[in-house]
Amino acid sequence: MAKNSENSNPIGKVRRSIWFVLRAVLIVSVVLGLAYAVFTEAMYVSNMYVVTTEGMKLRADTVLKNGSKTELRQYFTDDFIASDALLADGAYLDYAVDSYDYRYSIKGFSVFPWATTGSFRYVERIPTITATPVSDEVSGPVTPWVPMYYKVNLKKVDGRWLIDSLVVLEENTPEEARPTPDYSQLEDGD
Repeated sequence: MAKNSENSNPIGKVRRSIWFVLRAVLIVSVVLGLAYAVFTEAMYVSNMYVVTTEGMKLRADTVLKNGSKTELRQYFTDDFIASDALLADGAYLDYAVDSYDYRYSIKGFSVFPWATTGSFRYVERIPTITATPVSDEVSGPVTPWVPMYYKVNLKKVDGRWLIDSLVVLEENTPEEARPTPDYSQLEDGD
């Protein structure tokens, strides 16, 4: 009979029902919150990746081909464009760059779903530059591009990610070993 009297207690049933509903709401809220955070961070990382890779390529193209800086405003803040030493250097003004081999690699990133700033660790190198002097007074080969390992800092400006600063982590970064053997370096008889 004690068992029957416990089941007939309406307050106990209500209490258990409320706790069940509250736990279910809490679990669903946590799962939805985590899903939103993961989606937001993935969206930020993909946007930052595109801005970083395309912006850094455009920066190199602008430096090498002495292009206009106006297109850089799509990827960089105005403060960065005004203070970038490589853009102001003019090291390639005496050459008409025909082609170059731009290579990059991403080493890592850092961003949070609630953040308005983030960063990428980015290695940039241009191993070959094909250029011709613009005048007869210029002699010698074109200045080689110095491989750099950067921390690319981005910030959100008016809902868009823009590169705000570059911090040099390492200069003349050695190229990583290739994952497969380079058979072109084998000598005859090996």
